[in-house]
Amino acid sequence: MDPGLPFADLLAYNTDETDHWKCWFGENAAALDLACDVAGAGSVRNLLLHIFATELFFANRVLDLPKADHDNLPHATLDELFAIHTEAHTKFQEFLAKATLEEWSTPVSLGFRDFKASKRKMVAQAIWHSINHRGQLATLLRQQGFKQDWIHDILASKVMD
Repeated sequence: MDPGLPFADLLAYNTDETDHWKCWFGENAAALDLACDVAGAGSVRNLLLHIFATELFFANRVLDLPKADHDNLPHATLDELFAIHTEAHTKFQEFLAKATLEEWSTPVSLGFRDFKASKRKMVAQAIWHSINHRGQLATLLRQQGFKQDWIHDILASKVMD
């Protein structure tokens, strides 16, 4: 038997981890302005913007909504920055609740280069992209003396208990 790993569980883990980061940055606001070369972001704040804007890009894409204007997403405050993730998560939940088998599997244009992907692959990409960059972020911050006070692994999360 292969019970698989439902996207709902992965999205829940993604949000659980993001919630930890929001609380952590609330207590370590100076870390937002640290230099960061991950994904060419320039700063930790801009890396978070990159992570959340990518989630929103794919959330809009799976719902066939227009691309959000990345350059004009409000992100000056912690609440504005993390609201981008919340919006993306809500949209992914909407997609999960209504998607048909055909929608999951039919390749569609991503709107850049000549890339096409199924919406199943887009949801997976959004989640793994976030996990990957948060791992890089955690390492960068620890190297700068900003240790996090929780275990980042899905095993330690509230998901799938």
